[in-house]
Amino acid sequence: MKALPPTPPPFPIPSSESVIRLPADHYLHPGAPTEWWWHMGTLKAGMRIFGFEINAASFSVLGFTQIMLTDVSNKAHYKLTKVYAPFPADWAEQDPSKPWYVKLGDPSADASWVTMNAPQSDPSKDMAVEAALADETTGTIVKFSLKFSQQGPPFIVKGSGVTPTPEVEGGVKKNNYYYSLTRLHASGTVTIGGDEPIAVEGVTWMDHEYGLFGSAEHPVKWFLQDMQLDNGVHISNFTVFSGAPPSLDVAFPSQATVQFADGTTYFEKDCTLTPTGRTWTSPKGVLFYLEFKVEIPAFAAHFTVTSLVDEQNFPFPYGQIDTYEGVAVASGKFMGQQVHGTAWNEQNP
Repeated sequence: MKALPPTPPPFPIPSSESVIRLPADHYLHPGAPTEWWWHMGTLKAGMRIFGFEINAASFSVLGFTQIMLTDVSNKAHYKLTKVYAPFPADWAEQDPSKPWYVKLGDPSADASWVTMNAPQSDPSKDMAVEAALADETTGTIVKFSLKFSQQGPPFIVKGSGVTPTPEVEGGVKKNNYYYSLTRLHASGTVTIGGDEPIAVEGVTWMDHEYGLFGSAEHPVKWFLQDMQLDNGVHISNFTVFSGAPPSLDVAFPSQATVQFADGTTYFEKDCTLTPTGRTWTSPKGVLFYLEFKVEIPAFAAHFTVTSLVDEQNFPFPYGQIDTYEGVAVASGKFMGQQVHGTAWNEQNP
């Protein structure tokens, strides 16, 4: 008699208790200890692939930008972290009745700066993001002129959009709020040095996070892998830790937010990430992993997430703080079907 296939695990229940309210929560949250808008992902110019990141953030009394471009074909990585202290009070719009903006640096006077603008009616549509960096090693000027427009529902991290839970009181002083726009249709240009602007396009990702995100005494450490799969499913798999970081070839507990194309969202706590394959040690001596195995049993899912270029770190200007933010690819199986997609590899050990 032919053996029956193994019984799949019970299908998870969708999350529906989101505390995120858009478009209002796309705006600045006064009083939040931290807040940032973080664009990243994969852009393409024909067969040429770029990873990029444009981030504007506030942490208490200071702010900073992180801007980078990875030219995958040429194995080139341009980056800059710039700190702003004192921090400008008018750096972002807080009033939802007005057009939305974020700005750090002066485009008319500074080599590095970020501006983000969008109409008041729906700031997830027609976001105009302009940025420039002077690479911290070579001085090469890289400029971005990009438009982003969300096509589909927002990605509510953990299903609720808040940590620790929706029931905890205290607002932005005690909780951390987190949603993403993961179906951003992107187009525009990237300019490297004195070359002609390069027309690029893609489907990219933006994180907006605000509230309490650790402290100087108790910093948050995390590993994260974002995936935009060709079956329409988007996944953010992450682990937060206070002790030793994950080790090579050792499975480490993680959690995953899984969103289907129609917006149905699941939060799975029984997952694992395993650093495998290549590693890279930054000039500051920080070990980073360039490949991960991700397993989400509830969806019979397993993936390999692989960085496309080794050196994709963001050393903070002070101390030994070093973060990895890098363009990657994903491949594996989801509910028994082979899938591929773009990905993002993030580590803050």
